Amino acid sequence: MPILSVTPIPMAALDPDRVLSIQSHVVSGYVGNRAATFPLQTLGYDVDVVNTVQFSNHTEALKVVAEQIRRMKEANSEILYVLDPVMGDMGTGLYVAQDVVPIYKEMLQLADIITPNQFEVELLSGINITSLKTLHTALHQLHTANSLPHVAFSSIPLPISLVTSLDLPSPPDSYLRLLPNPLPPWYDAVGVGQPEDEILVCFASSWKDGHMTTWAFALPTIRGYFSGVGDLFSAMVLAHFNNPESQSSLPPLPHAVSKALLTVQQILLRTHIHSLVQAGTSGSATPRPLHHSASELHGSVIPSDVELDEINPSNPKDPKRKAKRMRLRELRVVQERSLIADGGEGWPGKELDWTTVHSDST
Repeated sequence: MPILSVTPIPMAALDPDRVLSIQSHVVSGYVGNRAATFPLQTLGYDVDVVNTVQFSNHTEALKVVAEQIRRMKEANSEILYVLDPVMGDMGTGLYVAQDVVPIYKEMLQLADIITPNQFEVELLSGINITSLKTLHTALHQLHTANSLPHVAFSSIPLPISLVTSLDLPSPPDSYLRLLPNPLPPWYDAVGVGQPEDEILVCFASSWKDGHMTTWAFALPTIRGYFSGVGDLFSAMVLAHFNNPESQSSLPPLPHAVSKALLTVQQILLRTHIHSLVQAGTSGSATPRPLHHSASELHGSVIPSDVELDEINPSNPKDPKRKAKRMRLRELRVVQERSLIADGGEGWPGKELDWTTVHSDST
């Protein structure tokens, strides 16, 4: 999913409030351009949209876009290009054509920021991430091999015990106030849950003058399946990167990631809670919050379609059952627009001392 901050060609002067968003389009729900456009507009950006269909699987179309981006950056070096190299996911594997991968690797040299997931980091760097050391190596490889200034590594699951050893901050008060009281069984975060449970960690890594600096952000784990989260994250990183209206003591990338994470995590939480209420009345919620066995049934998880298809559906002849499932998982982007506009204080993170991290992990 390329996102490009740009003025229409020919360019007389760069308009920092204009975004060209090249992404997939859906009629219903919030994925691709529908997940990015409204939030960017809410923050005051004028968005030019190019809707695509199965774009990532079309090698020739991707080559055309790459060449156009190259020309635009040659015409104006101040253009900010954020690339989400959508190619696959852990557990799912590659869901684009194999010949797309080399093109995305070439596009890394055009990008200012990339927003990959774990699968994509491993694929683009050629390094299997099995520890913090290999994570460091993968980030270093992405920066140095591609002259890539910034990597916003969206998330990787790590044991709470490891995250605790990094001394990463807990979620902010503006997020905690949205949680039910008492804490529900489907929620885990720093300070909550068992040491062996996993939570997600986001990394914001920048390369400048031969030096890599990396910030880490510990995120809560919400057991559910939702689409468009990565698209919203990428759009918010773009929106808050070097935004003159944002004042922060943080460097540009950690600041943008911090602001993006708060918006995304708040909307995800509000969507999940809303989904549970709706699922509780429709009978669509299924099992397995944390700390319960897989055999127990608890109405606190919104599963994926694959998971639902593995159990006996209560209404197998209902032709609209899959559409209803998708509705349950739609990000509440419009309904929670005040959270986007407010922005909040950002998600707290911490700059990593890689020397200490390497020493502790040996």
